[in-house]
Amino acid sequence: MTRLALAVLVAVTLASTAPAVAQAPAVQQAVLDYLTNIAADYNAIAAPALRARLDAGEKPFILDVRQPEEFAAGHIPGAVNIPIRTIAQNLGRLPAKDALIVVVCRSGMRAAYVTMALGILGWTNVKDLAFGMYEWERQNFPMEK
Repeated sequence: MTRLALAVLVAVTLASTAPAVAQAPAVQQAVLDYLTNIAADYNAIAAPALRARLDAGEKPFILDVRQPEEFAAGHIPGAVNIPIRTIAQNLGRLPAKDALIVVVCRSGMRAAYVTMALGILGWTNVKDLAFGMYEWERQNFPMEK
């Protein structure tokens, strides 16, 4: 995800949540901490880098936040489908807060929202698959149906 797109995403998120954040100092502090400490790679991982990790035998938790029908049409092998609107009800299905989680959607936008939210909630090793399944498919990387 480009820096500009991430900056716009953060600005829109903060603007839309400003009244709620102002009423909850702990939430405000969590958001500010997240933005202050955001990784140099903006919490993103490129498709070739993820593929290399998978090929090396690493087993990151691949969280696919698309709708079930999108997931069924093709997904990264081993991915777990938890649609974006159900993340809050399924936090217990996620691995430990320090485990590598790679969040995937079609283009990277929904994954960016979830990556940011999980970071604010305390997960420390969450990455957004840059350009999502569009890029994974463009690279002709393996998929399951």
